Amino acid sequence: MRLILIAILICLPCLLARAESPKPATKPATTQATTQAAAPAKPENSINAITQKDIDAITYEDAEEDTGFITPLAADLDSLDNDSKKRLDDWTAKLNDWSGAKEENVPQRVRNLMSVACLADMIHSEFEGETAYVIFDKLKSEVDKDQLIKACAWMVLKPTEGRCITRIPELGWDEEVEEDGIRERSSMYAKKLLGRLVGKLPKKD
Repeated sequence: MRLILIAILICLPCLLARAESPKPATKPATTQATTQAAAPAKPENSINAITQKDIDAITYEDAEEDTGFITPLAADLDSLDNDSKKRLDDWTAKLNDWSGAKEENVPQRVRNLMSVACLADMIHSEFEGETAYVIFDKLKSEVDKDQLIKACAWMVLKPTEGRCITRIPELGWDEEVEEDGIRERSSMYAKKLLGRLVGKLPKKD
């Protein structure tokens, strides 16, 4: 009996210490959500919101000059000699094969081709004004007139929308050209074509 009491007295402090020890706090279960930042939505082209009233409100005084240093436009190709015409024809064949000229989205195709005219202007190609003439003639022959009017108006009213072509190695233009300049001149070329489509250009004497 004495041995049992001694054993109890020896074990008692250990039992008391264990009882008094704080139990570790239970960590609440959490669900860690992985949030991936959504890519910014591309702004939709606003071409469908352009009305006839918007188109009628466009003015053309700043697009009347076709023989200046900026955005030249040849009236025809009659001034080219036979060798020059051959070189231009060869280049035009490359243009027609270029993927940007086959873009299914009509407004973007118009912008692509206007960018060609701008690049010819900004890098001072052999055929600056003639390139714009070829582009205008191509668009008028390939795109429905009403669609072309709407696309040109979109470029004039919304110059920052759509993709901008800044180099075209397929046409021999490897160097990057500043995008802002291309957009500005594309808008002006679009206005020149639009003015011709709606009978406001060229300016009548």
